[in-house]
Amino acid sequence: MKMSYLAHEVELSKRHEEILALRTTLLQQMKSQLEDQRNEKKLQSVESESATERNASLLKDLETAEENLRARAHVHLHPSVVTLETRYWASVEEQLPKWEEFLLGRTKSPVEVRNARHKKSQKEAPRDKLRIKNTNLPPSALTFKTPPQSEKLF
Repeated sequence: MKMSYLAHEVELSKRHEEILALRTTLLQQMKSQLEDQRNEKKLQSVESESATERNASLLKDLETAEENLRARAHVHLHPSVVTLETRYWASVEEQLPKWEEFLLGRTKSPVEVRNARHKKSQKEAPRDKLRIKNTNLPPSALTFKTPPQSEKLF
């Protein structure tokens, strides 16, 4: 019986050493994997900082370009164009409350709409009813001269 206990003890000892060797191998793999993860996080952090700096630089460049374009646009506009633009926006601001009420469904359209189907009846109708009041419209494009085309816009 002693022999069987000794053989069993030797077998268990060998198995224990195999398990310890396997454990050591797994611990080494885990350390290696952890080191790889740390290195990857460092690399991602560096890349992230680099991308943030690049994006900030690009944003600054875009803002500078936008300011330059705005400055150029205002420098090269002909005075009549600036006048037209100012009058247009003043007209828009004046008409906006009427159109808001119309679009919200609270009032009728601020402008009388002509229907293409009733051209014959329009010819027979008095012209006073078909004309749109000039006081409610922005200045006509026909009353302004076009700016000279010799200047380059950019």
